[in-house]
This record gives sequence, C-alpha cells and structure tokens, in this order.
Amino acid sequence: MANIREIVLNILIEYDKEGSKKAGLIKDVLEKYDYLETRDKAFIKRICDGCIERNIQIDYVLDSFSKVEVKKMQPFIRSLMRMGVYQIMFMDSVPDSAACNEAVKLAQKHKFTGLKGFVNGVLRNVSRNKDNITYPDKALNGGADHLSVLYSVPKWLCTMWLGDYGFERTENILKFFLEPRPTVIRCTTTDTEDVAKLKKELEDVGVVVRENPILSYALELEKTDNIKYLPGFAEGRFAVQDVSSMLVTEIAAPLKGQTVIDVCAAPGGKSMHAAQMVGEEGKVFSRDVSAAKKELIAENADRLGLNNIAIETVDAKIHDENMKENGDILYLDVPCSGLGIIGRKSDIKQNIRKEKLNDLTKLQWDIVKACWDYVKVSGTLMYSTCTVNKAENEQMITKICTDFPFEPVDITDLIPKYILDNDRYNIKDTAKKGYIQLLPGEFGTDGFFIAKLKRVDR
Repeated sequence: MANIREIVLNILIEYDKEGSKKAGLIKDVLEKYDYLETRDKAFIKRICDGCIERNIQIDYVLDSFSKVEVKKMQPFIRSLMRMGVYQIMFMDSVPDSAACNEAVKLAQKHKFTGLKGFVNGVLRNVSRNKDNITYPDKALNGGADHLSVLYSVPKWLCTMWLGDYGFERTENILKFFLEPRPTVIRCTTTDTEDVAKLKKELEDVGVVVRENPILSYALELEKTDNIKYLPGFAEGRFAVQDVSSMLVTEIAAPLKGQTVIDVCAAPGGKSMHAAQMVGEEGKVFSRDVSAAKKELIAENADRLGLNNIAIETVDAKIHDENMKENGDILYLDVPCSGLGIIGRKSDIKQNIRKEKLNDLTKLQWDIVKACWDYVKVSGTLMYSTCTVNKAENEQMITKICTDFPFEPVDITDLIPKYILDNDRYNIKDTAKKGYIQLLPGEFGTDGFFIAKLKRVDR
C-alpha cells in the first residue's frame, strides 16, 4: 500500500532539487500511480501544486516560527516542513494534528529521529498561531513586499506590475492566480443546439458545466477526472482551450478558403480553430520547432477530423522563402514569459527571472524578423502572447509597425460584447489601436495579449 504523503514528499524533494527541469514531475508521478483512488491522486496533486504555488508564503511562515532558516534546513526536512505547513494553513479537510503526526512519522521512518522534536514543535506552533501571522506592511516598497509574501510571487514581478497597473489591479491578478480554475473547452460547432446537447451529455456523467459569458461555444467544466474519457472527446466534439486563446481566431476572423500560417502552433488550439473557420477549401500551415510538438498538433488534428492542416517541424527563427507572401493570415503566437497563465502553471513564477525577459524579447523579435513577410500585402498579422509584460506586448507591436510595413487595425467590432461593454478596463481605447491586453481574471480568462496588424504596401 503506497503511503500517499510519502509520494507527495518525494515529489517535493525532487522539485526542490531540480526546479525548472522537473516542470512535468507531478503529472509523471500521477501517471505512475494511476491505480490509486481518484481522491488519493487529488490529494497528491493538491498538496504538490499548493506547495509550489504558495512557496514564498510557506517559507515566510516557517522562518517566522523556526530557529533554523528554511534555506539552511536539510533538503528532506525542508520539503517535509513545507508539506506540513501547507496542510495546516490551507487544507481544512486535514486536521492539524494529523499533519503534524504524519510529518513526525515520516521523519522517523527516514532516519531523522533526532529531528522529530523540531518537526513536531515548529508545526504545532504554526498550528496554534496560523490566524495571527504578521505579514509585511502594505506601506513598504509600495506594497511589493506584502504582495510578494501573501501571494507567493517574486518581489520584482510585483514591483513591475504595481508600476504598470497600481495596487488594486495587481492584487486582483495575484488573487486570481490562486483561485481554482475550471477546465475550459471550445465546442467544435457554434450551433447553439449542438452546444446545449454536449452540455447535457457532460452533466449526465456528473460534470459541472457552465456556459461562458464571452463566447457561446465555450464551456467551463468542473469535477472532471480524466477529460479523455468524457462524452464527445474521442469524437472530436470539443478541444481544451482557454477563451483568451479562442479570441485570437475570433479577432483574426478568417474567411472560407483563406490560408493561415501558424508558426509557433503547439499544442495547436489556434490552428484547429482557424482550420474550422477556413473550411475544406482553405489551408492552415501549423508549425513548431520539435518533432514532439508536431506530434502533439497531429494528435489534436486527427481527433478533430481536420484534413486541411499541413503540420510541419520548422524553426520559426529561420526564414522560409517558400512561405513568402503565401498567407492571408499569419499567427505569431510567440514564445513568451507566460506571466498571464501562472494560475494554471504555478511553476512559471518559480522559474522566471527578470533577466530572462530580455532574452525572450530578443527571441520574439528574431521570429518576427524571420516570418513577417509570410503574409500577403493587405493580409493580417496576428501577434499574441499569454503574458502581461509591456516589453513583450505593446512595445513589440510598436516596433513591428515601425520597422516593417504594418499598421494597426481597429478591432472594436470584433471584440465580444461582454468584454467591450465593460468600460472599467479601457478595452475600447486599446481596441481602436489594434490590440487588447486581458489581465488575468478581469474577465475570468487567463492573461493574454492580442494585436491585429495589416500589411500595407510601403
């Protein structure tokens, strides 16, 4: 019989040791223990994800109660203590006594008998005082210290967003990252009756389904175990895709028979969406840099029954003369810092470094330089990222329009009413300038940047 907490502990030790090299570690371990009960797998995932996404706060709490700093603890004890603190502070379903006792048992089992008293004493002290912890004052450094600790986000990132968006909007972003998120799917039909039929079939097998207020063909799912076993998946009636990503094709508005070139396509959500819009008489070139990513796109295309997609392994940084002026629409969904999807991939905030942002903008520009002329004169360039960083977004499209023959397109009429009518976020102002920046959570979506540019004859 597997010890569930020991599985969690081993994951945390490996993650602490390997960091960014182990981004898929939790998924791999859950597949290894697929025979476990659903509730046990959920328990493992909850604690591992929680310890990663709350790491700064957990370490702050430990340092507040332990005479030994977290960074000086032995790796095994450090991960054990983090696991205990997370259960005590964020899991009402686990009695504090159980979190403490199980941690002590694991310390003893792994020959740390001499530290049993330390483990027990610190965790019980946290348990007694968890509602009275003093966090950094909001008045310090414009609130950056406070937000960094309370929401476990690097201080430099809090400082950057405070400068761009102010305290209230920044705090709302950080709160959203920690909220449970539904799985969002794009129905492969926009027919309201077909969408309603799929919704009922999903509800009949116990899935909680909500209609998305932005797009009528998007559904939000909760209480799903393995999405591959849900009604409609094998038949290609839906694809997993956030609404923010769906909006790229909504705003691109491809027409029947057009050619779309997607140069950084994996896992293929935008390519699939575009392929359905251009129809059998149209064509989508769906490209990415590795064979593994090509295979991922191919799996999705095959499941959705799409035959108008050419899937190719191509490095977007290298110009392809065969593609020159071949596309009616060019998708540049470039590699980015991913700051808009931290709520779905909490390891991003652990691995991203301020200096890495400059490397990413260089990579993005290299791709733009190599691919800009793939779109025909009067054609459309769609530039998008899943980040919230002006250097990767607003500043990038300004540079594109300065250095290459493009100008922004007013996209006001292409923005869904639910977003456009919310005047609080100045969406109308930026839409006239050809772009929208969705901040995480403001419309229930991931953070996403979308710009539409027209190639002009100059």
